[in-house]
Amino acid sequence: MTDLEIDAALVAITRQKCEECKARLDAIPKTNATERKAVQLEYGMYTFCGNAGLLFNTGWERTKVLNVRRSLWNHALHRYPHIREQYLSLDDSEKPRFHAALQGELYLRQSWLGEQETARSMAEAAGDTRQVFELNIKLGAVRAMFAAWEAWRKENNMYPNMFEKEMTK
Repeated sequence: MTDLEIDAALVAITRQKCEECKARLDAIPKTNATERKAVQLEYGMYTFCGNAGLLFNTGWERTKVLNVRRSLWNHALHRYPHIREQYLSLDDSEKPRFHAALQGELYLRQSWLGEQETARSMAEAAGDTRQVFELNIKLGAVRAMFAAWEAWRKENNMYPNMFEKEMTK
């Protein structure tokens, strides 16, 4: 499997999550405002995973997307020593596959996830239940996307469990 095939699979998974969530949203009556709001937030986060995590709405060729992300890769890897070590141990011909399999999730983890977890902790401490509600949905949706990507990586033996090792430290 090439880096572009790996990328295409992750994009397809993300688009499918978006489509499934949009279908759920469309089925909720407009009178169910709170439920609609929750599913709108979830849908927005799946879209965010595609737009920010995989850059799938740039209009660029996927090769360009992967190259742009690769230019930021080493900076992001410093926060994930186990992943960095694994990447550096690979043959140069294997590195693009590793990158394609992990780049979207790595980007979202290093640029978004920690900040949002901190915001939720602050909202909890302040007793801001509306903000906690929204952040729980957002964080839950992004984690669900991570789980979908990880399930694919496991199923295809494409560098599974890489983030699990980082989270146990």
